[in-house]
Amino acid sequence: MPLSKPFKKAAQQISVPTKHLCKRMTKAEKTAAVILLAALLIRGLLAASLPMERIKDRPASLVVTDKEGAPLRGTLASDGEWRLPVPLAEMGKWMPAAAVEIEDRRFYSHMGVDLPAIFRALRQNIENGRVVSGASTITSQVIRLSVERKRTPVNKILEFIQATALESRLTKEEILEIYLNSVPFGGNTRGVEAAARTWFGKPAKELSLAEAALLTGLLRGPAYYRPDRHPLRARELRDRLIDTLRERGLATDEEARRAKSEPLPQARQAIASAHIQAAAKAAQYGEARKNLDSYGRFRSTLDTGKQKMLLAELQRLTARMEPGITAAAVLVENKSGKVRGYIGNAKEGTNFAQAWVDCAASPRSPGSALKPFVYALAFESGAAAPDTMIADVPSNAANGGTRNFDRLFRGPVSARTALCDSLNVPAVKMLQMAGMENTLALLQRLGFKSLTKEAKWYGESLALGGCEVSLLELARAYRTLANGGADSPLLWNERGRPASGSQVISEAAAALTLDILKDTRRNLPTFGEADADGKIIAFKTGTSYGLRDAWTAAVTPEWTLIVWAGDPSGKPHRSLVGLSAAAPAAVSIMLKLTPKGAKWFDLPPSVSKAQLCPLSGAPRNQWCPQSKTGLRIGGISNSEPCALHVMKNGEIKTEWPEELARFFANRGGAQRAGLVITSPKNGAAYFIAAEKLLLTSEGGRGPVYWFADGELIGTVDGGSSVSWTMKPGKHKISAADEYGASDEKEITVRSLKNSETDDLPLLEEN
Repeated sequence: MPLSKPFKKAAQQISVPTKHLCKRMTKAEKTAAVILLAALLIRGLLAASLPMERIKDRPASLVVTDKEGAPLRGTLASDGEWRLPVPLAEMGKWMPAAAVEIEDRRFYSHMGVDLPAIFRALRQNIENGRVVSGASTITSQVIRLSVERKRTPVNKILEFIQATALESRLTKEEILEIYLNSVPFGGNTRGVEAAARTWFGKPAKELSLAEAALLTGLLRGPAYYRPDRHPLRARELRDRLIDTLRERGLATDEEARRAKSEPLPQARQAIASAHIQAAAKAAQYGEARKNLDSYGRFRSTLDTGKQKMLLAELQRLTARMEPGITAAAVLVENKSGKVRGYIGNAKEGTNFAQAWVDCAASPRSPGSALKPFVYALAFESGAAAPDTMIADVPSNAANGGTRNFDRLFRGPVSARTALCDSLNVPAVKMLQMAGMENTLALLQRLGFKSLTKEAKWYGESLALGGCEVSLLELARAYRTLANGGADSPLLWNERGRPASGSQVISEAAAALTLDILKDTRRNLPTFGEADADGKIIAFKTGTSYGLRDAWTAAVTPEWTLIVWAGDPSGKPHRSLVGLSAAAPAAVSIMLKLTPKGAKWFDLPPSVSKAQLCPLSGAPRNQWCPQSKTGLRIGGISNSEPCALHVMKNGEIKTEWPEELARFFANRGGAQRAGLVITSPKNGAAYFIAAEKLLLTSEGGRGPVYWFADGELIGTVDGGSSVSWTMKPGKHKISAADEYGASDEKEITVRSLKNSETDDLPLLEEN
């Protein structure tokens, strides 16, 4: 009986109970059964002894990817090597095929040991009297890469036996994936992904036939065939391997011809990318080490496309500013709280002296950027509403007092106008209404970690920006406004779930604040374009004391964006004004992100419309000469009627609060108090950039007539605005109503070519 038949028979009967086995089998079959059982036992023992952890879980580089899985940055593995494991499906078409065809052609048919290859190697080595050929398979190489052994015949046999055992534990695809992720390509580069990025600056899935053939050739001698040092021998081997693949039907003649015409890489490339700061922040806040996938990758929330757009806009911003200024930005998706864009320093990777500074994470003075939260708290408490009249008048003049950015005072203004124009005096009064302790507690709940002292230590600076915040903190706070007052930490892990939010500001107060910040009256050409295109963007600027930081926070229903410009060293620069430095870039970014006709926030049910006195902002009484529709929080906003307009001796009069009456008297008489021009500001300087200047007023009875240098510009209803085409020079802007109340302002208009003159007053801050 041939030997194969007893083994076959024994294998068929191996499951028969032992007491019946001997009765049914011949002596040859019994011998075959013993041998087969011994072989199975040995293979089982070897399989059980396989170092599977070392085979499957080798040290890997930490790779931070964008939200789609594209690597942003990698770091060396714990053993000092670049190893970027990827699934077999992400290795592309050519690399796995070339590796199998060249390294182990019968990989899919053998069981870990290629007997024909062994016999061929023995014959060649005996004929040459030395080792000229090996018989390793991909499976046996996986064993050798995982277990360090001396190169001896005994260890080679053990390697083959363990290879057969490994074939019983893993599929062919799993073995091939491990091999291609572990094989050395020279230096500290292991695996096809690291090799593809080192030599070609691309992922393995994008490798061409020529590139895959070159990398396969490097496996035969990474130093000997290194293309940048030995291009002739590298090209010769590559082309020979391409011919082999063509002859074996893996490539067509045309594919082979094109592959041979491709140039060789001239040098190795750095694997670490230019997104160092963004990737580092994603890894830090996303707790990357705790959230790795099975290939050692952390999928961040960052969007590569958004990153590129932010960087391009910030580079345009810095290109027109002094050399010492850089910029930073944070972009957050409101619905999820995911950070989609993070530029820590627009000059990262350049020869800029402080390119290494991550400005987006550095605490800086926010200027007026915190004012909206003071107003929101005042609205929430009912102490004020958007149309509430605030006295913008000098206070504590003997001690310097609080001053506005342009050092002008406007008298009676609405809370809406005060926030839009970023007036300091009204902001301090709103802080007093809301309460300093309450305001500090709100800012702390919003995540401003540097605010650790008592409220009295900060004082008015809580509203005026005399503290420090980071872009990330400010992005979280403004996203809270967009999220209806619900606060939650920003998310950096794409696979993570958004944290449940806690309500830190009422939905109504957040809605009213954003409704104010979408006012289009501000002198910003880019925003004018946004309004003309039907796009609505709420934004707030900020300029720190001494012109050291320029900020803009912008919000739409979908996005929250913070843009900062400044000198990392803290040096002041004349151009660091939020409206002119940071706002154009912020608005331009939001224009690109916002589709035409995008819907704005819906007002919550708790916000209602009411007929108000245009001057006091309180519910209209029977003597108020005019009315306007305004927004209030039902059951919260003060419902007391207007106290400014009263009937005395059969005549309707306006009784101003004492501080306003004093202010008007100091300006030349109360007869002009009924009409106040709120824009432009007296003595302000404007540069011709948008051509049109918006003229607005408060108060007045009936139609308001506007004049420029004595020439009629237009007639509008009280409280409405009119546009005036600016011309260089000094101008007198005046307004009057039909009852004789009037006001006038003197302004200077300059052309842009003179905008760098040192003695010019600054553009007004909004």
